[in-house]
Amino acid sequence: MTMRNPSASIWRAFLRHRYRIHVEVWLAVAVGLLWGYYIDLYAHEPLWAVLPAAYIGAFFVVAVLVSVAAILRFPWWGLAPLCLLSMTLEWIGRRLCKRPWRRKSQPREPFLSNPFTLWQGHQLRRRRKPRVAPPVQAPTPQAVVTPFDAAALSHRMRARPARGETSWIGVGEYLGEAFEAHWKFWVYSSLLWISLWLWLITDMNVWAAAIVAVIMWLVFSVVLVIPLLAALLALISTLLFAASMTPRQRIEAAATLRQVKAVERVTVASPPTPAAQKSSWIWPLLIGLWIGHAWGDDQ
Repeated sequence: MTMRNPSASIWRAFLRHRYRIHVEVWLAVAVGLLWGYYIDLYAHEPLWAVLPAAYIGAFFVVAVLVSVAAILRFPWWGLAPLCLLSMTLEWIGRRLCKRPWRRKSQPREPFLSNPFTLWQGHQLRRRRKPRVAPPVQAPTPQAVVTPFDAAALSHRMRARPARGETSWIGVGEYLGEAFEAHWKFWVYSSLLWISLWLWLITDMNVWAAAIVAVIMWLVFSVVLVIPLLAALLALISTLLFAASMTPRQRIEAAATLRQVKAVERVTVASPPTPAAQKSSWIWPLLIGLWIGHAWGDDQ
């Protein structure tokens, strides 16, 4: 029986578990690089307006790329070389500082395609493939072999790698309750995205971009371009949120949203009655004095 190399096993586990954290670090670096690029590109604009707008624009670009990569899954592999480089540097730094990495339980990301996990899973399936057995000689009468089907079935079940099953329970219910909030967010925030596009891309003045964005937003809303695009984006964002939750979390979130809507509906249907104002004694006193004064004038 051959002993496996423990350091190689730890390195493989390190690649598999630390990939998500390194992807997040490189995405943060991408936001910072785009932020600096936009600041340098619009250095003639006032700094108090460039800094937040450049950060929002950089974050929006990276968020769109993350959404596309989450839907298609395979674009995450573009970050694999950078993550491999940073993980190698982290591994060397831990060895030099004598702080070995310990395996910890990591949350599973359903939309993050991990090439190192897929590669290791492929190698594991190749090793577990049944090998061609040598030809079995005819048993002698003294040694009769009785095959045990249950043991063979158990062996095949152990050799088969377990795969996670995707559950769509509660997705439709959550989609029906949360779609309206996502749609409102994309409709109202479209004015901000149009303003940033006119300012950062078309090199328009800040106030001119805001005025033109309001006009474009009104026109595109009338011709139903913005509502339809917002509906498409709301559908995508709602499905992403639903896919990141477990079936129980989806059902609980849908029930909470339904309860909030019911409370709002009851509040709108029955507005609170104004509190009865207490009558003051000053007005009756003044009216009585006036009547008494007028009575005396008649005589």
